[in-house]
Amino acid sequence: MLLVIILLLFTLILLGMPIALAMMGVSVVSIIALDIPMNVLAQRVSSGVQSFPLLAIPLFMLAGGIMNKSGISERLFDFCRSLVGHLRGGLAHVNVLSSVLMAGISGSSLADCAATTRVMVPQMEKHGYDRGFSVVLTTSSATLSPIIPPSILMVIYGWQANISIGDLFIAGILPGLLIAFLLTSLITLISFFKQYPKDSAFNRQRVYKTLKTSIWALFMPVIIIVGFRMGIFTVTEVAAIAVAYSFFVGKYVYGSLNWKDMGELLTSTAREASSILIIIAASAPLSWSLSILQAPQEVVSWITSITDNPWLVLLLLNIALLVIGMFMETIAVIIVLVPILIPLLNSLDVSLVHFGIVMLFNLLIGQITPPLGVLMFVSCNIAKLDTMRFLRASIPFFLTLLAALLVVTYVPWLSLTFIN
Repeated sequence: MLLVIILLLFTLILLGMPIALAMMGVSVVSIIALDIPMNVLAQRVSSGVQSFPLLAIPLFMLAGGIMNKSGISERLFDFCRSLVGHLRGGLAHVNVLSSVLMAGISGSSLADCAATTRVMVPQMEKHGYDRGFSVVLTTSSATLSPIIPPSILMVIYGWQANISIGDLFIAGILPGLLIAFLLTSLITLISFFKQYPKDSAFNRQRVYKTLKTSIWALFMPVIIIVGFRMGIFTVTEVAAIAVAYSFFVGKYVYGSLNWKDMGELLTSTAREASSILIIIAASAPLSWSLSILQAPQEVVSWITSITDNPWLVLLLLNIALLVIGMFMETIAVIIVLVPILIPLLNSLDVSLVHFGIVMLFNLLIGQITPPLGVLMFVSCNIAKLDTMRFLRASIPFFLTLLAALLVVTYVPWLSLTFIN
């Protein structure tokens, strides 16, 4: 019965049915098969979204929207350009550094990918960079956004795993910086062989000037991290503070935000957040049904029959998540698999915080690979780039991200050093 339910879910998703409808359909089938009253379905759907931490999702989305609407993206790009533009392949380095800083504002890989593609790719192409290289770099660096806090995906994972979201936020800092370092190392090599240009000479006055215009935006991730580390705020409270702070900066510091913009931002946030929360609500009865069918116990039994070595188990999970991430939407994978995998991870004494970073990074790599590479399609659509050209240019970046994944997986110190 369990195998039939799982196969039905994957079949419906691969056939193109919306994730929420697929989950609800499978939930109905499982509840009927288990001879459970149908009113339980409505109860589980309702209870699935009655969680205080989930309020952080629309709040972080709104805060990121306000900051981007205020023109913060361009200010951060200018600041990054003043810092690293003088290096060989300067604009490519700016691309990665701006993604690191943008990650601390929006928490959404799609938002950062779209914003960076619109601003950076035309400039890079104008200065002699290959369009395929520029688009792949932008897409790859967008994977940093859900790793470096704040992160909407971390909120969902932490809620599913019942662990501290604040710990997850802090755990993502060093892995995110490692990924950025490896990407910049690859850029240095490619820029050397292709002789990509330097942007401009280093100028301290320019750094100081651009820092003054972007300093308010740079304070936001600092507020979030310090608030969590000192135990001052919960994740929902810090999300609300991020909204208030971003509104203050946009309205009264930069003066680029008006009340009409807020109406548009609230509407778009409600639309985007509702699509996530509908998936979460639809997943609740499915997760409950899988627990009745003892899916977690079956997974533990099956994997431990192969090996009980934690390092080998993590390797198997990495391979499985990379494949699944190519075919399924990231949020759906987190919601379906995390409750199933928790008993296995606990039995092997694998930190749920550490595995959270590993899992998210796995699924983000899936967002830049076909057939369901959301980031790939977004950046290619904006930059008018053929996907085959994207795939050819993506090979060194894909291998670099896999190398980063192995380090993050097998050096748990990176994720856990600041929370222990």
